[in-house]
Amino acid sequence: MKPVKINGFTIVETMLFLGISGLLIMSVLVGTGSSINIQRYHDSVTSLQSYLQQQYSNVANVSNDEMTNACGGGTNRGQSNCVILGKYITIDSSDNKNMQVRNVLGTSCVSSDSNDVIALQNCAIKISPNGAETYNVEWGSSIVGNNKSNLSLSMLILRSPASGLIRTFVSNITTNVVSDSDIGTIINTSNLSQSAKLCVDSNGLFTGNAMAVQVDGNASSASGIESLGENSGC
Repeated sequence: MKPVKINGFTIVETMLFLGISGLLIMSVLVGTGSSINIQRYHDSVTSLQSYLQQQYSNVANVSNDEMTNACGGGTNRGQSNCVILGKYITIDSSDNKNMQVRNVLGTSCVSSDSNDVIALQNCAIKISPNGAETYNVEWGSSIVGNNKSNLSLSMLILRSPASGLIRTFVSNITTNVVSDSDIGTIINTSNLSQSAKLCVDSNGLFTGNAMAVQVDGNASSASGIESLGENSGC
């Protein structure tokens, strides 16, 4: 009686199959994870751009939810010369994953000034105690300067009491945030034409070239906030 021959895989063939299958699965998982991280990083850049653009809409369409005058004195809103002029936006290099946005108030503004810069300089401006917001950069990213250097941002987005146009002043001081008591010093012609490039650091989320969001000099609307791609120079 002849022995029955059973066809099948040898141990070596089985191990090779399992090994190759494992490598293929790992490649798919690594590729998928990398794609997800890249998309998350792009989302963090896009969200930062959108948030900054939204501030121009907020300045153009002022909403005051406080029933009393934020300038003090107990005067009801609409019954004083205190107005909400715009926004003060800051990023501190010591906390570069967060952006602070606060309302800017102005008193004694003169609408007859022919120059927007002078008109704003003549306003007594200060930070409102109400309406502060904190924006968290998404997916653990942070805002830095070129080559991941420390960056602090101090920026005023104000509506001119003279022309009604929105003016953007970016402080040329990038080592620290301008204090609340000194924000009036940001309002000058040189800072009106100053741009700001906010490089977005993924903090290891992926290894590609960094992108950036740029505030164009003399930005007067949301179109002055643009996204710089992988050739941002960051």
